[in-house]
Amino acid sequence: MSHIETASRTPQRAMPEHRGYLAVGFLTLLIVGTDLFVVSPLLPAMSRDYGVSTAAAGNSVTVFSIVYVIGAPWFGTLADRFGRRSVLVAGLAVFAVANLLTGLAPTFAVLMAARVLAGIAAAAVSPSVYALIGQTAPPARRGVWMSTVVAGFLISLVTGAPIGTLAAAAFGWRAAFVGLALLTAILVAVNAVAWRDAPAAPPVAAGDRLPVTVKVRAVSVTGLWAFAVYSLYTYLGTGLREEAGLPTGMVATALVIYGVGAVVGSLSGGRLADRFGARRVATTGLLVLSVLLLALAAAIHAPAPVLLVLLCLFAVAAYPCLPSYQAQLVSSFPAQAGSILAWNSSVMYLGTSLGAAAGSVLLAGAGFRAIPLVAAAVGLIGALVCGRFAISSARLT
Repeated sequence: MSHIETASRTPQRAMPEHRGYLAVGFLTLLIVGTDLFVVSPLLPAMSRDYGVSTAAAGNSVTVFSIVYVIGAPWFGTLADRFGRRSVLVAGLAVFAVANLLTGLAPTFAVLMAARVLAGIAAAAVSPSVYALIGQTAPPARRGVWMSTVVAGFLISLVTGAPIGTLAAAAFGWRAAFVGLALLTAILVAVNAVAWRDAPAAPPVAAGDRLPVTVKVRAVSVTGLWAFAVYSLYTYLGTGLREEAGLPTGMVATALVIYGVGAVVGSLSGGRLADRFGARRVATTGLLVLSVLLLALAAAIHAPAPVLLVLLCLFAVAAYPCLPSYQAQLVSSFPAQAGSILAWNSSVMYLGTSLGAAAGSVLLAGAGFRAIPLVAAAVGLIGALVCGRFAISSARLT
């Protein structure tokens, strides 16, 4: 049992004045996540406005993700050197401008440039929020705090698409981005004030900067987790319709149940991590999600209630891993939390993209059932890496 894991279970209550940090972090990631997930239902309207195909409009999501993956590690290092609050506030200001520009873009080229800018800004915002929460959370409740802000992002997974659909129907697709710009502008002021008195992060000495090989090994767990989870999730609707034969209404219900299970899993994961140790919870979560992926592959033609229960269990089992492992990273690399969490966010997006690409190939070549089988294998590899290789024993003692 590691010294870190033992310390994380020491009873300790968060001071009341710290609760504001948690609320601000939750709301900030809720807005950033909504910006990402709100786009999908707006693509047909965007394509009509600019006279491009829906696939071309979908490239606005692709460029956002690419610049996020590339930019996050750089911004994380910048945050560790010059202050996480400064990078966060600046990133939010640019994020507000980027969303306003998206909503007002006169041409498709301007829209694409605005989404690139939004991706750059998000790369500065998300890792800085995680790092600030990690450094301000009481050590015995770090898992709960990390899981709460992650829940803000996961709730946007459930609410983003409906918000986009309603906004497009009532006011046009541009209103969704203008509204996000206004909310983000408010968050600029809120974050500037909220983090002003936050405890300072440990200084990073020149000799303490992490080698790239250490960072890659540490964050590889999150990449494997994201591949396992999102290779399935990306094509879940397709599989439930075409392979399981569920009607559209039942598919929508299944996706909502999945989203609720993800939020429940994330929140429970934090409490489990604080009690049993972050690395242990992350490793166990990867093992259990792999077993449930195999069960989903075997039961894809089972009655709808069985599938819905399995999906809910999968989401509840899968999503404790992310906040638990983030808490472990903060504990293991406190002075470099901004940098390591930025790399973690970048690798998560990369794993999500690779998982979606692999899922597309598997769906076309072998059918939907091959996706959970491959995802289960990746999840098992992730559990092995998490339990044995990701973070050296020197960091865990």
